[in-house]
Amino acid sequence: QIDRNVGEDPRLEIFKKEWFAGKDCLDIGCNQGLVTIGLAMKFVCRSILGVDIDKGLIETANWNLRRISRTGNVAPESAKVHNSSDSTTQSCREEVVSEMPNGNISKHEQPDLFEIVSFRSENFVQSTHRYTEQYDTIMCLSVTKWIHLNWGDDGIITLFVKIWSLLRPGGIFIMEPQPWTSYRKNRLVSEVAKENFNDICIYPEKFREILLDKVGFRSAEVITNRLVGSVAGFDRPIEVYHK
Repeated sequence: QIDRNVGEDPRLEIFKKEWFAGKDCLDIGCNQGLVTIGLAMKFVCRSILGVDIDKGLIETANWNLRRISRTGNVAPESAKVHNSSDSTTQSCREEVVSEMPNGNISKHEQPDLFEIVSFRSENFVQSTHRYTEQYDTIMCLSVTKWIHLNWGDDGIITLFVKIWSLLRPGGIFIMEPQPWTSYRKNRLVSEVAKENFNDICIYPEKFREILLDKVGFRSAEVITNRLVGSVAGFDRPIEVYHK
């Protein structure tokens, strides 16, 4: 169950305004779009695009965008929390359904979400879009495990390099990587995952070293080891990398 007193996805409470306000943002593995939309509402990004490999989730995200634009309320009536480690969607982000502190936002305070938020179904790792430096902030929250299990070490390296090349100088990458123990629980979701699990050499604890020494980010910080009021599975460290 959600602790209703928390008022919003606990991750939004530790994100800094300057990472998002007036910035062009990308949310990789956006799931149903609730964090994407929550960020746009709370910090008024210049733009934020949510991408996910699952077309069904993108349909739900667009539905959520229409509903929240109309009502100003981020939580659906029957708010339920995904169990963070049981989902088998390829690029699934575990997501805490959230609600704004007063349950609603009055229309005059609310930015026009349709001008800020958009969603697209895309396999980010394998897409062949031409990439230019176009984002100030890129997020990858609870997605690295699924990319790793589906596309192995090559997929993870591709992910990191693409993110770096999409960021403008001074841009930031926010990552919430799942620990290796959580891979073990999900290794049997498919034959591919099982095979990749056995072949992985780049363990999550090596991600920081790769992002700094190989990919080229200039600094890293861990912004939390414990989120107040978070449900089980959402107390992972969130790491912030600066280009």
